[in-house]
Amino acid sequence: MQSVRLEGDKIYLRSLTVEDATDEYVGWLNDPEVNQFLESRFENHTLGSVRAHIEKTTQTTTNIFLAILRKDTDNYIGNIKLGPMDMHHRVGSVGLMIGDKNSWGKGFATEAIQLMTEHAFDTLELHKVTAGVYANNVASIKAFFKLGFFEEGRLKRHIFFNGEYIDKVLLAKLNE
Repeated sequence: MQSVRLEGDKIYLRSLTVEDATDEYVGWLNDPEVNQFLESRFENHTLGSVRAHIEKTTQTTTNIFLAILRKDTDNYIGNIKLGPMDMHHRVGSVGLMIGDKNSWGKGFATEAIQLMTEHAFDTLELHKVTAGVYANNVASIKAFFKLGFFEEGRLKRHIFFNGEYIDKVLLAKLNE
């Protein structure tokens, strides 16, 4: 896959590499507070498993996997992925993680989603970008709504979360 770099006001996104698989990154994935809304929370992550995941994901043409870095400190704070993409229907799904807790609540996730969505529409010429979010992940839902995503539907009681079933909210934005 071709190298990607997207510049924002407070962050920039760049292609993720196996060199980004650090102890800190593994720590994010194994931290129950960071991973509570991620499907990967059911696995125990190691440097080897993270490197393998990065290699597998970045070797496909249907995924773009980018690191999120703060412009003020150049610190790597999380990841965002667009994929899988279906180029026949021109749709792709976005998901992200801000692993650095000191970077929570500062608008970095919103800006990362905006940069990735603009890239999907303007460069890749996708028609639609989607996301699936746990209903109790209010911060993520607000970030998507702020950027013009709308609720397309709900999968009722689809996610088992802390001993109960919750909805999965299906979000989308059209390239119009």
